[in-house]
Amino acid sequence: MSIESDLKKDGITVIEPLDTTTVNVIAKNVSKKIIAAFSNLGFDFDTLYERFSKLPMYIAEGMSEASYFYKNSAIYFRDGMGLADLEKFAVHELIHNFQEQKNEKGDLTRLGLCTFKGSKPTGMALNEAAVQLLASNILENTFETATYYDITFSTVSPNCYPLLCNLIYQMAYVTGEEVLFESTFNSNDHFKNKFTALCGENVYNQISNYFDKILETEEKIIKISNKIQKTELSTAKVDSLYKKSDELKKQLKSAYFSTQELIINSYFTNSLKTLITSDDVDIFRKKLYSFQDIIGTTTNYFFFNNYYIQVMEKLDSRYDSLSDYLDDDNTYLIPKKENKFTKIINYINITYTLQPPYTAYPTYKYIELMAIFHLLHPLHYLV
Repeated sequence: MSIESDLKKDGITVIEPLDTTTVNVIAKNVSKKIIAAFSNLGFDFDTLYERFSKLPMYIAEGMSEASYFYKNSAIYFRDGMGLADLEKFAVHELIHNFQEQKNEKGDLTRLGLCTFKGSKPTGMALNEAAVQLLASNILENTFETATYYDITFSTVSPNCYPLLCNLIYQMAYVTGEEVLFESTFNSNDHFKNKFTALCGENVYNQISNYFDKILETEEKIIKISNKIQKTELSTAKVDSLYKKSDELKKQLKSAYFSTQELIINSYFTNSLKTLITSDDVDIFRKKLYSFQDIIGTTTNYFFFNNYYIQVMEKLDSRYDSLSDYLDDDNTYLIPKKENKFTKIINYINITYTLQPPYTAYPTYKYIELMAIFHLLHPLHYLV
C-alpha cells in the first residue's frame, strides 16, 4: 500500500509541502528549546538541527493540528496555521521522530515507552502522555487547573491529553521526572524498570492498560460529539448518541480514578515497609502529604483523605515498633512513651469522616486540625 493510500485511510489529504525556509526555522527553534529544557540529557544542537531540518513536512487537511507518520518519517500540519502554531505543534511530532526505532526492514519496533511486538503495540497511550509532558516542558507551559468529565486536576497540558498528562506526572512523581524524560527520548526501559521496582511489574502493566482505555474511550467520545455536531440526525438518534457518550464518560472517569488509586496504593504502601530512619519517615510523610497537589478530584471523592489517615496511623505504629537506640549520627527512631498522636488522628477521623480535606471544597476546621497534627507530631522534628 502506498503512502498516499495509508494517509487517506486516516483521512489525511496532502495539500503541499512546507517550504524549506519554514522547515529550517522550525528545526532550528525546536532544537534550541529541547537543549534549553533538557541540558542534562546531552543533546547537541547541530545533531538535532540536521536531523529535524531533513524531515519532510507537509500542509494537509482532514486531520488535527499535526501528525507524525513513521512510514515515511514525515510530519503533516493542518492547513491554516501560522508559524508560531506550526512550531508549537511540531515539538510533539519531532520528539516522535527522535524516539523512533526501526528494524532492518524499516518496520517500527519501538517508540519511546511503546513497543511494537506482535499485532498490537504496547504502551502507546503511556508514550503519548510522556511525549506531551516533554513537549509541555519544552514549551515552558505552567500548571493550571482543568476540569474534564467531572474530574478537576492540575495539568501542564490542558488542551492535549490533559488527563493522561496528569497521570503520567503522578507516575513521574514516584520515579523522578528525569528518568521518565530520558527513557521517553531514548526509547529504553529505564523508567519502566524504576517504576516496576517501586510499585511492581503487574501494577505497571495495569496502568498501561488503563492509559490505553482512557485514550480509546476519549477518542470515542470525541467521535460521537463530532457526529452530533456535523450530521443532521433524528431526535431519537441524537438522544441515543448522548446516552452512549454519557456512558463512555462514566467509564473514562472510572478508569482515571482506578489508575490514580493504583499509583497511590502501590507506591506509598510499598514504601511504608522500607522506612528505617527518621529521615526516611520525614521524606515519606512529606511526599505523601504533597501528593494531594497533583491528584484529580471530583464531588464526594474521599479516597486520598481516607488513605492518608490510614497511612498516618500505620506510620505512627511503625514509629513505635522501630529501634529504641540511636546510631552515631542520631538517625534511628526512638519509640514514644505515650501515643497521644494516634488519639488525635482517631478524633479527626471520627469527627470529620464525611468532610475530607482533599476534596475540591475542604472544610476549614478539618484543615486546621490536620495542620496542628503536622506541627505537633514528633516525626516532624526528627530531622
